[in-house]
Amino acid sequence: MTSSPMKLYNAQLSPFAARCRLAIYAKGLDVEMIDVGPGTVPPEFDTLTPIHKVPLLVHGDAVVPESETICEYLEDIGAGAPLRPEGAVERARMRLLSRIGDLYIMEPMGELFGHINPQGRDQALVDREMTELLKAIGWLEHYLDGSPFAVGGRLSLADCALVPMLFFFDQIGPMFGHASPLKTYPSTEAYYKGIRAHPAAAKVDAELDAALRRMMGS
Repeated sequence: MTSSPMKLYNAQLSPFAARCRLAIYAKGLDVEMIDVGPGTVPPEFDTLTPIHKVPLLVHGDAVVPESETICEYLEDIGAGAPLRPEGAVERARMRLLSRIGDLYIMEPMGELFGHINPQGRDQALVDREMTELLKAIGWLEHYLDGSPFAVGGRLSLADCALVPMLFFFDQIGPMFGHASPLKTYPSTEAYYKGIRAHPAAAKVDAELDAALRRMMGS
């Protein structure tokens, strides 16, 4: 089954799709990227899964939604270089970092993205969600030590999750009056700077930056 063609239904600005792209690039996999966006939804997309969200991986007869599930699926089928650490403790740490990102970083960040435009901004909501976001980044700070990889001295699924999230945290802060938001979190800042030296992380970071600039019209 690993020799079957793979397709990833993808949106360049989605942090969840970026998570999968980073894993795919790091593994050196040949995956067809199919753009899903306003006016570019492939006709078959809505028939593949009732979730109707990107990313979505199609591999032979397997249809796999949700970014974490996709990344774990690629590991389970032995596709490309492994991105799970060897030991149980390091695997638990990898999953913890990803979970902090999914539950406690992306949820408030998603709310904040709906209020980027100052016109019509709900400041009380922004203050509440920013407080939650900064608290979650503080938890991340506790578990990162400034090394260029989150776990185990090499790229892992934790890095695939964290790189897109930290890209958006770094970008969204100034939009809400928090200049250089990572400066307050030195271990996280050092980690983010270091991980972007990895070619796969650098590629995803550049893709997100280009997509965000297109969205903002700059």
